[in-house]
Amino acid sequence: MKVKIYPSKVHGTVAIPSSKSMAHRALICASLAKGCSTLSGITPSKDIEATISCMQALGAKIEQVEDNYIVHGTNLQVQVQNILCDCHESGSTLRFLIPVASLTNQKVTFIGQGRLMKRPMDIYQTLFDQQNLSFIQEEDHIEIQGALKENHYTIPGNVSSQFISGLLFTLPLLPKESTITIQEPFESKSYVDLTLQMLKNFGITIYQKGNTYSIPGSQHYQAKNVHVEGDYSQMAFFGVLASLQSELTITNMDPDSMQGDKAILQQLQNAGAKVSIKNNQITVTHQLLQAQTIDLANCPDLGPILCVLASFCKGYTHFIHAKRLRIKESDRIEAMESELKKWGVDISSTEDTITIYGKEAYDRKDVIIDGHNDHRIVMAMSVFGLCAKHPSVIQGAEAITKSYPTFFDDICKIHGKVEIV
Repeated sequence: MKVKIYPSKVHGTVAIPSSKSMAHRALICASLAKGCSTLSGITPSKDIEATISCMQALGAKIEQVEDNYIVHGTNLQVQVQNILCDCHESGSTLRFLIPVASLTNQKVTFIGQGRLMKRPMDIYQTLFDQQNLSFIQEEDHIEIQGALKENHYTIPGNVSSQFISGLLFTLPLLPKESTITIQEPFESKSYVDLTLQMLKNFGITIYQKGNTYSIPGSQHYQAKNVHVEGDYSQMAFFGVLASLQSELTITNMDPDSMQGDKAILQQLQNAGAKVSIKNNQITVTHQLLQAQTIDLANCPDLGPILCVLASFCKGYTHFIHAKRLRIKESDRIEAMESELKKWGVDISSTEDTITIYGKEAYDRKDVIIDGHNDHRIVMAMSVFGLCAKHPSVIQGAEAITKSYPTFFDDICKIHGKVEIV
Protein backbone atom coordinates (compact mmCIF):
# COMPACT_ATOMS: atom_id res chain seq x y z
CA MET A 1 0.00 0.00 0.00
CA LYS A 2 1.18 3.50 -0.87
CA VAL A 3 0.02 6.61 0.94
CA LYS A 4 0.50 10.23 0.02
CA ILE A 5 1.17 12.51 2.98
CA TYR A 6 0.32 16.19 2.60
CA PRO A 7 1.69 18.98 4.79
CA SER A 8 -1.07 19.55 7.33
CA LYS A 9 -1.69 21.72 10.38
CA VAL A 10 -3.20 19.26 12.84
CA HIS A 11 -5.37 20.08 15.84
CA GLY A 12 -7.90 18.45 18.13
CA THR A 13 -8.00 15.31 20.27
CA VAL A 14 -6.81 11.77 19.60
CA ALA A 15 -7.35 8.61 21.69
CA ILE A 16 -4.29 6.35 21.82
CA PRO A 17 -4.68 2.57 21.43
CA SER A 18 -3.79 0.19 24.23
CA SER A 19 -0.22 -0.58 25.20
CA LYS A 20 0.95 -3.45 23.02
CA SER A 21 3.53 -4.33 25.68
CA MET A 22 0.88 -4.62 28.39
CA ALA A 23 -1.61 -6.40 26.13
CA HIS A 24 0.93 -9.16 25.33
CA ARG A 25 1.61 -9.60 29.04
CA ALA A 26 -2.06 -9.61 30.05
CA LEU A 27 -2.95 -12.20 27.41
CA ILE A 28 -0.12 -14.51 28.45
CA CYS A 29 -0.90 -14.27 32.16
CA ALA A 30 -4.63 -14.79 31.63
CA SER A 31 -3.90 -17.77 29.37
CA LEU A 32 -1.81 -19.38 32.12
CA ALA A 33 -4.46 -18.82 34.81
CA LYS A 34 -7.01 -21.36 35.92
CA GLY A 35 -10.48 -20.03 35.22
CA CYS A 36 -11.83 -17.13 33.19
CA SER A 37 -10.31 -13.66 32.85
CA THR A 38 -11.77 -10.63 31.06
CA LEU A 39 -9.29 -8.26 29.41
CA SER A 40 -10.65 -4.87 28.33
CA GLY A 41 -9.17 -2.02 26.32
CA ILE A 42 -6.98 -4.17 24.05
CA THR A 43 -6.57 -2.73 20.55
CA PRO A 44 -6.34 -5.46 17.88
CA SER A 45 -3.16 -5.60 15.76
CA LYS A 46 -1.12 -8.26 14.01
CA ASP A 47 1.28 -8.58 16.94
CA ILE A 48 -1.56 -9.07 19.40
CA GLU A 49 -3.21 -11.56 17.05
CA ALA A 50 0.08 -13.48 17.05
CA THR A 51 0.12 -13.83 20.83
CA ILE A 52 -3.54 -14.84 20.86
CA SER A 53 -3.05 -17.53 18.21
CA CYS A 54 0.05 -18.91 19.95
CA MET A 55 -1.67 -19.11 23.34
CA GLN A 56 -4.59 -20.86 21.63
CA ALA A 57 -2.12 -23.31 20.11
CA LEU A 58 -0.88 -23.93 23.66
CA GLY A 59 -4.40 -24.74 24.83
CA ALA A 60 -5.98 -21.48 25.97
CA LYS A 61 -9.47 -20.51 24.81
CA ILE A 62 -9.68 -16.85 23.80
CA GLU A 63 -12.64 -15.10 22.23
CA GLN A 64 -13.39 -11.46 21.52
CA VAL A 65 -16.75 -10.22 22.78
CA GLU A 66 -17.36 -6.61 21.70
CA ASP A 67 -14.39 -4.67 23.14
CA ASN A 68 -13.31 -7.40 25.57
CA TYR A 69 -11.26 -10.57 25.32
CA ILE A 70 -12.56 -13.51 27.35
CA VAL A 71 -9.70 -15.86 28.24
CA HIS A 72 -9.99 -19.39 29.66
CA GLY A 73 -6.57 -20.52 30.80
CA THR A 74 -4.61 -23.62 29.83
CA ASN A 75 -2.62 -26.24 31.70
CA LEU A 76 0.60 -26.46 29.71
CA GLN A 77 1.60 -29.77 31.24
CA VAL A 78 -1.34 -31.70 29.80
CA GLN A 79 -0.71 -30.80 26.14
CA VAL A 80 -0.20 -34.10 24.32
CA GLN A 81 0.57 -33.24 20.71
CA ASN A 82 3.20 -31.42 18.71
CA ILE A 83 2.44 -27.70 18.63
CA LEU A 84 2.88 -25.02 15.94
CA CYS A 85 3.05 -21.36 17.00
CA ASP A 86 2.91 -18.70 14.28
CA CYS A 87 4.42 -15.49 15.68
CA HIS A 88 3.99 -13.50 12.45
CA GLU A 89 6.55 -10.68 12.97
CA SER A 90 6.13 -10.29 16.73
CA GLY A 91 9.45 -10.50 18.55
CA SER A 92 7.65 -10.14 21.87
CA THR A 93 5.47 -13.15 21.15
CA LEU A 94 8.42 -15.32 20.16
CA ARG A 95 10.76 -14.43 23.01
CA PHE A 96 8.06 -14.41 25.68
CA LEU A 97 6.70 -17.81 24.70
CA ILE A 98 9.75 -19.99 24.02
CA PRO A 99 10.30 -20.76 27.75
CA VAL A 100 6.55 -20.90 28.40
CA ALA A 101 5.99 -23.40 25.59
CA SER A 102 8.85 -25.57 26.84
CA LEU A 103 6.70 -26.55 29.83
CA THR A 104 4.48 -28.63 27.55
CA ASN A 105 7.48 -31.00 27.21
CA GLN A 106 6.29 -31.53 23.63
CA LYS A 107 7.91 -30.58 20.34
CA VAL A 108 6.96 -26.95 19.70
CA THR A 109 7.73 -25.26 16.40
CA PHE A 110 7.75 -21.47 16.10
CA ILE A 111 7.42 -19.85 12.69
CA GLY A 112 7.31 -16.21 11.65
CA GLN A 113 7.68 -13.68 8.89
CA GLY A 114 10.09 -10.95 7.82
CA ARG A 115 13.32 -10.81 9.83
CA LEU A 116 11.81 -12.50 12.90
CA MET A 117 13.55 -15.86 12.69
CA LYS A 118 16.89 -14.16 12.09
CA ARG A 119 16.75 -12.19 15.32
CA PRO A 120 19.35 -13.20 17.92
CA MET A 121 18.27 -16.08 20.18
CA ASP A 122 21.65 -16.92 21.68
CA ILE A 123 20.39 -16.48 25.23
CA TYR A 124 17.80 -19.25 24.88
CA GLN A 125 20.11 -21.40 22.79
CA THR A 126 22.65 -21.35 25.62
CA LEU A 127 20.08 -22.04 28.36
CA PHE A 128 18.57 -24.97 26.49
CA ASP A 129 22.02 -26.39 25.69
CA GLN A 130 23.06 -26.16 29.35
CA GLN A 131 20.02 -28.22 30.36
CA ASN A 132 20.43 -30.74 27.52
CA LEU A 133 17.17 -29.63 25.92
CA SER A 134 16.54 -29.39 22.20
CA PHE A 135 16.75 -25.92 20.63
CA ILE A 136 17.12 -25.75 16.84
CA GLN A 137 17.07 -22.43 15.02
CA GLU A 138 16.81 -22.40 11.24
CA GLU A 139 16.15 -19.55 8.81
CA ASP A 140 12.40 -20.19 8.78
CA HIS A 141 11.61 -21.74 12.17
CA ILE A 142 12.71 -22.51 15.71
CA GLU A 143 11.99 -25.93 17.17
CA ILE A 144 12.22 -26.74 20.88
CA GLN A 145 11.52 -29.78 23.01
CA GLY A 146 11.97 -30.31 26.73
CA ALA A 147 10.91 -28.33 29.81
CA LEU A 148 13.21 -25.76 31.36
CA LYS A 149 14.13 -26.58 34.95
CA GLU A 150 14.59 -24.65 38.18
CA ASN A 151 17.98 -23.00 38.21
CA HIS A 152 20.06 -19.99 39.14
CA TYR A 153 20.01 -18.12 35.84
CA THR A 154 22.46 -15.36 34.95
CA ILE A 155 21.49 -13.14 32.01
CA PRO A 156 23.45 -10.27 30.40
CA GLY A 157 21.68 -6.98 30.96
CA ASN A 158 22.45 -5.58 27.52
CA VAL A 159 20.20 -8.03 25.64
CA SER A 160 16.49 -7.72 24.97
CA SER A 161 14.44 -7.65 28.16
CA GLN A 162 12.05 -10.07 26.44
CA PHE A 163 14.38 -12.96 27.34
CA ILE A 164 14.13 -12.02 31.01
CA SER A 165 10.35 -11.62 30.84
CA GLY A 166 10.00 -15.00 29.14
CA LEU A 167 11.73 -16.63 32.10
CA LEU A 168 9.69 -14.61 34.60
CA PHE A 169 6.46 -15.91 33.02
CA THR A 170 7.73 -19.49 33.18
CA LEU A 171 9.71 -20.08 36.37
CA PRO A 172 6.84 -19.56 38.88
CA LEU A 173 5.18 -22.68 37.41
CA LEU A 174 8.14 -24.95 38.22
CA PRO A 175 8.12 -27.04 41.43
CA LYS A 176 11.01 -25.29 43.18
CA GLU A 177 12.51 -21.81 43.53
CA SER A 178 14.65 -20.23 40.82
CA THR A 179 16.63 -17.02 40.62
CA ILE A 180 17.55 -14.69 37.77
CA THR A 181 20.55 -12.39 38.15
CA ILE A 182 20.97 -9.62 35.58
CA GLN A 183 24.48 -8.47 34.80
CA GLU A 184 25.24 -4.78 34.39
CA PRO A 185 24.50 -2.72 32.41
CA PHE A 186 20.81 -3.55 32.92
CA GLU A 187 19.17 -1.97 29.88
CA SER A 188 15.40 -1.87 29.27
CA LYS A 189 14.71 -2.59 32.95
CA SER A 190 11.47 -0.65 32.58
CA TYR A 191 10.06 -3.44 30.38
CA VAL A 192 10.90 -6.03 33.04
CA ASP A 193 9.07 -3.85 35.56
CA LEU A 194 5.99 -4.02 33.32
CA THR A 195 6.19 -7.82 33.41
CA LEU A 196 6.48 -7.82 37.21
CA GLN A 197 3.47 -5.51 37.44
CA MET A 198 1.32 -7.80 35.30
CA LEU A 199 2.50 -10.93 37.11
CA LYS A 200 1.50 -9.34 40.41
CA ASN A 201 -1.96 -8.56 38.98
CA PHE A 202 -2.39 -12.28 38.28
CA GLY A 203 -1.24 -13.43 41.72
CA ILE A 204 2.41 -14.30 41.03
CA THR A 205 4.97 -13.39 43.72
CA ILE A 206 8.53 -12.45 42.76
CA TYR A 207 11.10 -10.95 45.13
CA GLN A 208 13.68 -8.48 43.91
CA LYS A 209 16.96 -7.50 45.53
CA GLY A 210 19.13 -5.33 43.34
CA ASN A 211 19.45 -7.06 39.99
CA THR A 212 18.46 -10.49 41.32
CA TYR A 213 14.93 -11.86 41.12
CA SER A 214 13.89 -14.74 43.40
CA ILE A 215 10.97 -16.73 42.02
CA PRO A 216 9.23 -19.17 44.38
CA GLY A 217 8.07 -22.37 42.67
CA SER A 218 4.69 -24.13 42.62
CA GLN A 219 2.77 -20.91 42.08
CA HIS A 220 -0.52 -20.59 40.23
CA TYR A 221 -1.74 -17.76 38.02
CA GLN A 222 -5.10 -16.45 39.27
CA ALA A 223 -7.78 -15.36 36.80
CA LYS A 224 -8.34 -11.60 36.87
CA ASN A 225 -10.23 -8.87 35.06
CA VAL A 226 -7.71 -6.34 33.72
CA HIS A 227 -7.99 -3.10 31.75
CA VAL A 228 -5.02 -2.41 29.47
CA GLU A 229 -3.74 1.18 29.50
CA GLY A 230 -2.81 3.36 26.51
CA ASP A 231 0.54 2.97 24.74
CA TYR A 232 3.20 5.65 25.27
CA SER A 233 5.25 4.41 22.30
CA GLN A 234 2.23 5.18 20.07
CA MET A 235 1.46 8.40 21.92
CA ALA A 236 4.97 9.53 20.97
CA PHE A 237 4.04 9.96 17.29
CA PHE A 238 1.30 12.44 18.18
CA GLY A 239 3.35 14.07 20.92
CA VAL A 240 6.17 14.80 18.47
CA LEU A 241 3.71 15.95 15.80
CA ALA A 242 2.18 18.46 18.22
CA SER A 243 5.55 19.66 19.46
CA LEU A 244 6.63 20.40 15.89
CA GLN A 245 3.66 22.42 14.72
CA SER A 246 0.53 22.78 16.84
CA GLU A 247 -1.36 21.61 19.91
CA LEU A 248 -2.96 18.21 20.45
CA THR A 249 -4.81 16.65 23.36
CA ILE A 250 -4.00 12.96 23.67
CA THR A 251 -6.33 10.72 25.70
CA ASN A 252 -6.40 7.18 27.17
CA MET A 253 -3.03 7.68 28.90
CA ASP A 254 -2.19 6.64 32.46
CA PRO A 255 -0.07 9.40 34.03
CA ASP A 256 1.23 6.88 36.61
CA SER A 257 2.22 4.30 34.00
CA MET A 258 5.43 2.30 34.43
CA GLN A 259 6.02 2.10 30.67
CA GLY A 260 9.60 3.00 29.79
CA ASP A 261 8.35 4.85 26.72
CA LYS A 262 6.70 7.36 29.05
CA ALA A 263 10.17 8.97 28.78
CA ILE A 264 8.76 10.68 25.68
CA LEU A 265 7.13 13.26 27.95
CA GLN A 266 10.47 14.33 29.42
CA GLN A 267 12.16 14.28 26.03
CA LEU A 268 9.49 16.56 24.56
CA GLN A 269 9.93 18.94 27.47
CA ASN A 270 13.71 18.84 27.11
CA ALA A 271 13.26 19.84 23.48
CA GLY A 272 11.18 22.83 24.56
CA ALA A 273 7.60 21.66 23.99
CA LYS A 274 4.93 22.36 26.59
CA VAL A 275 3.44 19.22 28.15
CA SER A 276 0.36 19.41 30.39
CA ILE A 277 -1.22 16.42 32.14
CA LYS A 278 -4.77 16.27 33.53
CA ASN A 279 -6.27 12.94 34.56
CA ASN A 280 -5.86 10.62 31.54
CA GLN A 281 -5.23 13.46 29.08
CA ILE A 282 -1.91 14.86 27.90
CA THR A 283 -1.81 18.12 25.97
CA VAL A 284 1.34 18.87 23.97
CA THR A 285 1.90 22.37 22.58
CA HIS A 286 4.51 23.60 20.10
CA GLN A 287 7.12 26.05 21.32
CA LEU A 288 10.64 26.98 20.23
CA LEU A 289 12.59 23.70 20.05
CA GLN A 290 16.20 22.88 20.88
CA ALA A 291 18.59 19.95 20.41
CA GLN A 292 19.50 17.57 23.24
CA THR A 293 21.27 14.30 24.07
CA ILE A 294 18.87 11.32 24.12
CA ASP A 295 19.63 7.99 25.81
CA LEU A 296 17.67 5.16 24.13
CA ALA A 297 18.83 2.37 26.48
CA ASN A 298 15.42 2.05 28.17
CA CYS A 299 13.20 3.25 25.32
CA PRO A 300 14.53 1.94 21.98
CA ASP A 301 11.08 1.96 20.34
CA LEU A 302 11.08 5.76 20.55
CA GLY A 303 14.17 5.96 18.32
CA PRO A 304 12.51 6.51 14.90
CA ILE A 305 10.07 9.22 15.97
CA LEU A 306 12.71 10.98 18.06
CA CYS A 307 14.89 11.11 14.94
CA VAL A 308 12.05 13.07 13.33
CA LEU A 309 11.91 15.41 16.32
CA ALA A 310 15.67 15.93 16.16
CA SER A 311 15.46 16.78 12.45
CA PHE A 312 13.47 19.91 13.30
CA CYS A 313 15.44 20.93 16.42
CA LYS A 314 18.12 23.47 15.54
CA GLY A 315 21.57 22.18 16.48
CA TYR A 316 23.09 18.77 17.12
CA THR A 317 20.98 16.03 18.72
CA HIS A 318 23.04 13.05 19.90
CA PHE A 319 21.45 9.62 20.45
CA ILE A 320 23.39 7.16 22.62
CA HIS A 321 22.84 3.46 23.41
CA ALA A 322 20.97 3.06 20.14
CA LYS A 323 22.39 -0.23 18.82
CA ARG A 324 19.33 -2.33 19.68
CA LEU A 325 17.47 -0.41 16.96
CA ARG A 326 19.52 -2.42 14.47
CA ILE A 327 17.82 -5.73 15.34
CA LYS A 328 14.16 -4.73 15.16
CA GLU A 329 11.77 -5.31 12.25
CA SER A 330 14.36 -3.44 10.23
CA ASP A 331 17.74 -1.95 11.01
CA ARG A 332 16.01 1.17 12.27
CA ILE A 333 19.17 3.25 12.38
CA GLU A 334 19.98 2.47 8.74
CA ALA A 335 16.32 2.87 7.75
CA MET A 336 15.88 6.30 9.35
CA GLU A 337 19.23 7.49 8.04
CA SER A 338 18.31 6.42 4.50
CA GLU A 339 14.83 7.95 4.52
CA LEU A 340 15.65 11.20 6.33
CA LYS A 341 18.50 11.88 3.88
CA LYS A 342 15.89 11.86 1.09
CA TRP A 343 14.48 14.99 2.74
CA GLY A 344 17.94 16.51 3.13
CA VAL A 345 18.38 15.83 6.84
CA ASP A 346 21.98 15.99 8.09
CA ILE A 347 22.21 12.60 9.84
CA SER A 348 25.08 10.21 10.56
CA SER A 349 25.51 7.13 12.73
CA THR A 350 27.85 4.61 14.28
CA GLU A 351 26.94 1.13 15.50
CA ASP A 352 25.53 2.56 18.74
CA THR A 353 24.91 6.27 18.12
CA ILE A 354 23.00 8.66 15.87
CA THR A 355 23.79 12.34 15.30
CA ILE A 356 21.35 14.73 13.64
CA TYR A 357 21.88 18.41 12.89
CA GLY A 358 18.38 19.81 12.71
CA LYS A 359 16.82 22.82 11.04
CA GLU A 360 13.39 24.43 10.97
CA ALA A 361 12.06 23.37 7.56
CA TYR A 362 12.49 20.88 4.68
CA ASP A 363 11.21 21.71 1.21
CA ARG A 364 12.31 18.96 -1.20
CA LYS A 365 9.73 17.84 -3.74
CA ASP A 366 8.69 14.40 -5.02
CA VAL A 367 10.16 12.51 -2.05
CA ILE A 368 9.34 8.77 -2.08
CA ILE A 369 9.85 6.98 1.23
CA ASP A 370 10.46 3.24 1.70
CA GLY A 371 8.65 1.88 4.77
CA HIS A 372 11.25 -0.91 5.24
CA ASN A 373 8.41 -3.29 6.25
CA ASP A 374 8.54 -1.57 9.66
CA HIS A 375 5.52 -0.01 11.32
CA ARG A 376 7.55 2.52 13.31
CA ILE A 377 9.45 3.72 10.24
CA VAL A 378 6.18 4.28 8.35
CA MET A 379 4.56 6.17 11.24
CA ALA A 380 7.66 8.27 11.95
CA MET A 381 8.06 9.28 8.31
CA SER A 382 4.34 10.08 8.13
CA VAL A 383 4.83 12.60 10.93
CA PHE A 384 7.81 14.05 9.05
CA GLY A 385 5.70 14.35 5.90
CA LEU A 386 2.93 16.20 7.74
CA CYS A 387 5.51 18.77 8.91
CA ALA A 388 7.43 19.15 5.62
CA LYS A 389 6.78 21.79 2.94
CA HIS A 390 5.71 19.45 0.12
CA PRO A 391 3.78 16.17 -0.21
CA SER A 392 5.57 12.83 -0.06
CA VAL A 393 4.71 9.21 -0.82
CA ILE A 394 5.35 6.29 1.54
CA GLN A 395 5.63 2.82 0.03
CA GLY A 396 4.85 -0.25 2.14
CA ALA A 397 2.56 1.71 4.44
CA GLU A 398 0.59 -1.45 5.28
CA ALA A 399 3.29 -2.17 7.87
CA ILE A 400 1.25 -0.13 10.36
CA THR A 401 -1.13 -3.08 10.77
CA LYS A 402 1.55 -4.75 12.90
CA SER A 403 0.82 -2.46 15.83
CA TYR A 404 -1.56 0.39 14.93
CA PRO A 405 -3.98 -0.44 12.08
CA THR A 406 -6.02 2.77 12.58
CA PHE A 407 -3.02 5.12 12.57
CA PHE A 408 -3.93 6.91 9.33
CA ASP A 409 -7.59 7.12 10.39
CA ASP A 410 -6.50 8.86 13.58
CA ILE A 411 -4.26 11.24 11.62
CA CYS A 412 -7.25 12.21 9.49
CA LYS A 413 -9.39 12.78 12.61
CA ILE A 414 -6.98 15.53 13.70
CA HIS A 415 -7.12 17.11 10.22
CA GLY A 416 -4.00 15.55 8.76
CA LYS A 417 -4.36 14.83 5.05
CA VAL A 418 -3.46 11.28 4.02
CA GLU A 419 -4.43 9.78 0.68
CA ILE A 420 -4.28 6.12 -0.32
CA VAL A 421 -2.50 6.05 -3.68
